Amino acid sequence: MEHYKIWIEAFSGLGLFLFGMLYLEEQIKSSAGYAFKRFVQNATKTHFKSLLTGIFSTAVFQSSSVVTLMALSLVGAQLMSLQSSIAIILGSNIGTTVTAWIVAVIGFNMDIKLLSYAVIGIGGMGQVLSSDTSKWKNYFGVLVGFGLIFLGLEGMKESFSDSAQNFDMTAYQFSTPYWYALIGLALTAVIQSSSASIAIAQSALYTHVIGFEAAAAFVIGTNIGTTVTALLGSIGGIADKKRVALAHLLFNVSTGVISLLFLYQLISLVNFAFPHTDGVIKIAIFHTLFNILGVLIWYPFISFLTAFTQKYFHQAQDKVTKFICNVSTEVPQIAIEALKKEIEHLLKKVQEFALLAINVPPSKVLDEHMAIDKILDKYTHSFNVEFEKVYEKIRLLEGEIYRYASELSAVNNDEEYNDKLNRLIKEVNYLATAAKVIKDMLYDLDYFYNAHTKEEQQFYKNIRYQILKNIQAFNKAIQGDEDSMKEMDEIYKRIADAYRKSTLIIKDIARNHSIKSDVTTMAINDMHSVKSFSKSMYNILKLNEF
Repeated sequence: MEHYKIWIEAFSGLGLFLFGMLYLEEQIKSSAGYAFKRFVQNATKTHFKSLLTGIFSTAVFQSSSVVTLMALSLVGAQLMSLQSSIAIILGSNIGTTVTAWIVAVIGFNMDIKLLSYAVIGIGGMGQVLSSDTSKWKNYFGVLVGFGLIFLGLEGMKESFSDSAQNFDMTAYQFSTPYWYALIGLALTAVIQSSSASIAIAQSALYTHVIGFEAAAAFVIGTNIGTTVTALLGSIGGIADKKRVALAHLLFNVSTGVISLLFLYQLISLVNFAFPHTDGVIKIAIFHTLFNILGVLIWYPFISFLTAFTQKYFHQAQDKVTKFICNVSTEVPQIAIEALKKEIEHLLKKVQEFALLAINVPPSKVLDEHMAIDKILDKYTHSFNVEFEKVYEKIRLLEGEIYRYASELSAVNNDEEYNDKLNRLIKEVNYLATAAKVIKDMLYDLDYFYNAHTKEEQQFYKNIRYQILKNIQAFNKAIQGDEDSMKEMDEIYKRIADAYRKSTLIIKDIARNHSIKSDVTTMAINDMHSVKSFSKSMYNILKLNEF
């Protein structure tokens, strides 16, 4: 039963640790303002600054694993470059030797579990007391994320604590010290703490259970074993997080292998320089020495290590373009037709984005010949859509179209041809504006969707009506019949009437004291946004003279 308990605790600790990593990244993304970004950029501006940051932060936290995980989180949040994070990891390997010195000199170890409780407590209370719109809510969320990581690490460590405390080094007596490196590696990988493993080696050396050579090899093994934490932390992350973990693995393994190859020479150097020093302190010296040597070897090659890791973990990017990706700009006449089709593709995506934002399924509305009010009454449930990702793909598509058009313009000097290009680029500009307007309205639309007062619900229905009517009118006009633009003019007059109707509803909202006063401002902004969306779509039709 005790055996199962150990593994259940270890698995639970791992789950808490991985969730803490994910939660921390999300909170960092949400809270990262200009000042925080500047701080991170200044602290990691050069390789040397990043190295020092790794050394000092590890000395403070007394855990290279925690600092490595911080670096992984900042890389995951795209607030730190791959090169800077690798330099921080090099520094953390020097900083982690401070713990061995503390154990050697005063035998003290930081209680990470107590620290995690304190951090989660402060962060949790802060989040509860902070308003939803305050940045402090995210700042306190960062603390909770750190606390969960600490607690998860401590949970994994404690699940094997009894085994570690009762670890009998006398049961592993070998004629060669190199086997002790494997024991150090395995033990650190299991208990998730190189500091705890080194403390075991120091205790065994102090009681003369093992010799200095065996303890030195054991310490080298712990340095390699600590890479398991970073490998776990990179699970489910972006490509650069995996590259940081790979760089950490390469650095620690290569440093460990070199140190083992020159084990006796390094030991002789320590014994020669400190002949009368206690063995426990000598292990701290040895630990510091081979880590500094590893940093000296790898520091000039940080750029090389970065380039090497970038060869791996390439994530397959979703191809956002459908037409221009298949046609070379060297064939201008075919290329401009492909560009037109790609803009039509963009138009469809923007329309789908707008319809999803007002909870109307795109696949249905454009095919059905129902009255708008009936459509709005039929589709009232919110869709589970990741709007940020939808908008991001629209932006990527816009960017690819702009780039393609720019390349076409550069290789063609024909005036008529460039006039066509400029008109197409204007069309993309209008679509970009329309998409941005909808993106900026998402929060407000969600608020009005969940509103309960009659005035707010009426305003929400009116907003939906205007957007839907606009899209239906646009798609009717784009068919190209001769009377379509005249009909569009009539439709836009009715949209103008709906615009005036919105102003009356806003007055009703302002009079209702049960509705928060800022909702009036929100409604006014949304009213102007819908008008801007309508104008952008209308300008596209005018541009193409349908």
